[in-house]
Amino acid sequence: MEYFIYMTNDCNLKCDYCSVLLDCEKNNLPIKPTYDYESLMTFIKNTQKSIDDHEISIYFFGGEPSLEYNDIERLINIAKKQLSDFSIKFVLHTNGLLLNNLPDKILSNLTLIMFSINYEKIPHHMLYPSYFSKIIDNALSIKMRKSIPMIARLTVTENTSIFTELLQVSNFFDYVYWQIENCNSFNNAVQFKDTYIYEITRTFEYWLKYLENGIMLKYIPFMAVLKFLFYHDRDDNEFSCGYSRGMIYIQTNGKCYACSDNVESNSHFIGDIDNGVKLPNHKLTEFKCNKCSYRKICLGRCGRMHIEFSVEHINEYCQMNQAMFDLFLNKKDYLKQIVTENSKFKSELNHWILEYTEFTP
Repeated sequence: MEYFIYMTNDCNLKCDYCSVLLDCEKNNLPIKPTYDYESLMTFIKNTQKSIDDHEISIYFFGGEPSLEYNDIERLINIAKKQLSDFSIKFVLHTNGLLLNNLPDKILSNLTLIMFSINYEKIPHHMLYPSYFSKIIDNALSIKMRKSIPMIARLTVTENTSIFTELLQVSNFFDYVYWQIENCNSFNNAVQFKDTYIYEITRTFEYWLKYLENGIMLKYIPFMAVLKFLFYHDRDDNEFSCGYSRGMIYIQTNGKCYACSDNVESNSHFIGDIDNGVKLPNHKLTEFKCNKCSYRKICLGRCGRMHIEFSVEHINEYCQMNQAMFDLFLNKKDYLKQIVTENSKFKSELNHWILEYTEFTP
């Protein structure tokens, strides 16, 4: 089970597209956790036993968790003592701006760092000094201290270019994942769809050239499609993101949610750390995915989308992702040949780090 712990609801960035940053005063939420960490540990142990799961992933989440390094260190120490019977991975989910201050005691315990990168703050010219140069320099400095995997998470909005920005960012991280912005509506859905499909096609052509030469660029959405085409290893009736079954978001007041988006509406409320949670365990057969021919390689994309968005808006996301899937399906035999001839690709496609993203943008 994955536990996303809101270390704070405060953030040193104010990204326009952010679906996590909350108006704490309006929603009557504390900035920092008001529960004690011992209660949190008891909740995690009870949840793990109830689902018979030995593996725990604890995400330091927010807001911006790096604002609270002292609390992160304290939580790690408590978790290592009280959850010693379990296999634990600690993951830092950060914008990267304060990584230069990351204490060694935290870094030594981290399994993975996930960078949430704001495309819209990357300048088109004069990258130094800028937001971009700060996070890149911080990432490189962490690599000098520890060989730790890093994933860049990119949000694709109507104001960004997936092709140009992906090439700009990908050289500095081990893996890159991008997700189409989750929002209730697009300003110009037709233009966004046409632009995204054009750029994802150009990106695929670029990626394929490397694949033909025995190099798999670590673009997780592309790797996921390839994996599900040739090495499918999961129930295709469950959301790939883990929605409603594999992840719990724990707010600063101890309330728990199945998704981080739209906490203020309580749409995904599933319980609290004092009384436990009830996971919804939604199946794809409940939604429009039921008879979709792409279901096996899509796995539903996003649970929140199916719960909250209109059918018309869901179709807009589906059309963009189905265009990506078709790029692979139209070359399925050729891709099978490439994968078969490069034995290392199978292990790369089954690497544990892919499980830490939603797979489908």
